[in-house]
Amino acid sequence: MTISWRRLFFVLLALTLCAGAGCKSMKAKPSAGAGFVPMDQMANREDLPFQKVWVKSGAEWKKYTTLYIAKVNTSYLMNSTWWQQSVRSADMQKDVAEVAAYMRDAFRKAFAADANNRFRIVDAPTPDSLTLELAMTELVPSHVVMEALSLVAPYGSGVAVQAAAKGSESKCTVAFEAKIINSKDRQVLAMAADREQGKVAPINLNALTWYGEARVIIDEWAGQFVQIANRRPGEAVKDSSPFTLSPW
Repeated sequence: MTISWRRLFFVLLALTLCAGAGCKSMKAKPSAGAGFVPMDQMANREDLPFQKVWVKSGAEWKKYTTLYIAKVNTSYLMNSTWWQQSVRSADMQKDVAEVAAYMRDAFRKAFAADANNRFRIVDAPTPDSLTLELAMTELVPSHVVMEALSLVAPYGSGVAVQAAAKGSESKCTVAFEAKIINSKDRQVLAMAADREQGKVAPINLNALTWYGEARVIIDEWAGQFVQIANRRPGEAVKDSSPFTLSPW
């Protein structure tokens, strides 16, 4: 596969401009919400990487040392109608189950690999544990045909222009809503919601699979949750970049 150096140049230029001016305009638009959490009670926070957040005032986070990560809720996604018109509508139920299982496993692995051992992952909620409840509320596969055309077509050709014109339509998008609760009394201590799309890259091999980009996004979310769990007072956890130079 031949790299388009002109394409690489423009991505590098975009990265430079993004670093100087901020990347928020290049990010996916926030979700309107599916109903798992009350979006109108949440707000953006500059010190946290998600589009919507709410944290209970006075919550005693330090007293919790164990974390149960529940199976990812997909009912809000499966009950919606938009996915039935997806390019993979016949396979969507299986796809959703597989990506949801990947999401739970990614979060469990991220906390288990935490060098600070902030939380010990438990297989069932206990009276002194926190429970992380995640809902996947959007999952749009990459348009692999258009991505493949954009990679192999000569720069400036009609095929390449047509593929580029698809823009965000060819990008995978995924969204979550989450609650962190006290396992004993089910009191909600924090909520979050975010929506992301596949990254801009000179060559994006993840976009050549239906959900490769979704897995990259999920891995970043898992890492951000670990960073938030470990952050010191006043410390900010940065949002992920919409760009990458890595092909995977």
